[in-house]
Amino acid sequence: MSNIITLTTDFGLQDEYVGVMKGVILSRSPTAVIVDLCHFIARQDICQAAMLIGSAYRYFPKGTIHVVVVDPGVGSERRLLLVSAANGFFLGPDNGALTPLIKHAGFEAAYQIDCPEHYITPVSSTFHGRDILAPVAAQLAGGMGPEEVGPRLRRDELTTIRVAGAEVSQDQHKITGEIVAIDYFGNLLTNVPEKELYGLVHGNDLSGLEVMVRNITIYGIQKAYTQEDPGNLLAIIGSRGFMEIAVNQGNAATNLDAETGDKVVVTSDARSGRL
Repeated sequence: MSNIITLTTDFGLQDEYVGVMKGVILSRSPTAVIVDLCHFIARQDICQAAMLIGSAYRYFPKGTIHVVVVDPGVGSERRLLLVSAANGFFLGPDNGALTPLIKHAGFEAAYQIDCPEHYITPVSSTFHGRDILAPVAAQLAGGMGPEEVGPRLRRDELTTIRVAGAEVSQDQHKITGEIVAIDYFGNLLTNVPEKELYGLVHGNDLSGLEVMVRNITIYGIQKAYTQEDPGNLLAIIGSRGFMEIAVNQGNAATNLDAETGDKVVVTSDARSGRL
């Protein structure tokens, strides 16, 4: 077990919530190394949280403890989980936020967190991140075994969600996806995987693809933002391995008045008749 603990929340940084969680962790485990993965998940957006943790965990050392607090059901009867998978440990509500790890080939075990001797009391009905998840993460970083947090659960008992996937139609030379998140720069992050784009072209040249978003057509997928003039729209492969829509030195979300859930369609020259 590592002493590295990552935090992913929808809390933002305006209030004390993130800082207090860190204070709880450090009070219980002073040598813990805390990494702020993201605190600007869209409010209560379980799907965005799932996609983020599913793409980010692999860049951390084996045994890292990941705490995910995007929890619209806080205070209800929903369970809190510890999932051991993909060489890491993941704590969060049983609401689908941990779907990529539950479905992961490296899934090992899951436990219901039920160890009140480690909680901050009284437990707030609105802040389980502070009173339950943070202290349990600290105990794990300090050497507590995962099986000590509570009873083991079957994999098929756990809540999973459908993380939006792109629809690929090779015979129509088309991929239909959607915007799944908007980052700090206003880039539109889609669920269109890089590998599927190459299925629409001959070789490795993506310049002939057309991307339709918000009734605007973008021609070609670029390798760098600077391949378009400042202020111009472009499509590019982002660091997560999925296509993104951006504006060179600008904000694509604002320019297009785009929102999560908006459709994105990629077609090849074969569909447009120019192959």
